[in-house]
Amino acid sequence: MFREQVVRQQTSFLKFLYSSLILQEAPEVRRILESIADFKYRHTAWAMEDGKRKGEEFDASFNYRELEKLKELKTYNQVLEYLREDLEQNLKSYESEEPTILRFKNDDTYFLSQLKGLEAEGVVTAFNDHQTLPGVELSEENRKALVFFLLEETFKEYELITIYTFYKIYSTNATANSAFTDLAYDSIYHLKRFGELAAQMGILPLPRVVSVEKFRRENLLQFLKENIEEEKDAEKNCLILAEKIGNPQLKEFLLFISRQELYHGELLQRALESLQ
Repeated sequence: MFREQVVRQQTSFLKFLYSSLILQEAPEVRRILESIADFKYRHTAWAMEDGKRKGEEFDASFNYRELEKLKELKTYNQVLEYLREDLEQNLKSYESEEPTILRFKNDDTYFLSQLKGLEAEGVVTAFNDHQTLPGVELSEENRKALVFFLLEETFKEYELITIYTFYKIYSTNATANSAFTDLAYDSIYHLKRFGELAAQMGILPLPRVVSVEKFRRENLLQFLKENIEEEKDAEKNCLILAEKIGNPQLKEFLLFISRQELYHGELLQRALESLQ
């Protein structure tokens, strides 16, 4: 039961998060959608916790075909209708009297009431590949570098959200658990910000389902060692791109991210030392 709900809630999390990125010209509606996405992430984690207690096998997948429907939507109001339908389908699936399921039902009932009657004027441009950034002049070389960076990072951050969430739930080590929790929430923030820029450029990529092989516990120490090195590389890449980009705001953002990558490496090192 909870394995199914992990997939359902993970799909809803992504639907609301990516919809919030798509509705660029409707800031108040975006705020509501992003808030619901944050709850949906917690729903996913709660379903994983309950599944673990009941001995259910973890499933890292989400309904990609449902998420892909976003690319077919032309207007902001169509996106909102798509989200209302998602909540309505969720509510039909909550047949159990388990406390977590009742919590999902209560939350989604309220979220649906927020979306009913909500409208937003606008045309979806997040997937049209125009590759320009409002108010920012980029050379051809810098444009290509930024596009490559955003595509790579949005894919990577979703993968890390899923991996860190799994480890924070299945870890019995308090130090490692704390590190994984911080890393999961930072990765969500990074996905929002990278996805926001990608949507503005019309290159928003949908996430890929993460292979369950990445969650094998015997590979945890190796995963931590490899990711410490990857965080160091990411910090360098951000610094290089920051120097190339002429726009002051973009440069400051990339420098901020580079400093966060260093901190992530420290968190991973802390987790590694606590588990060895």
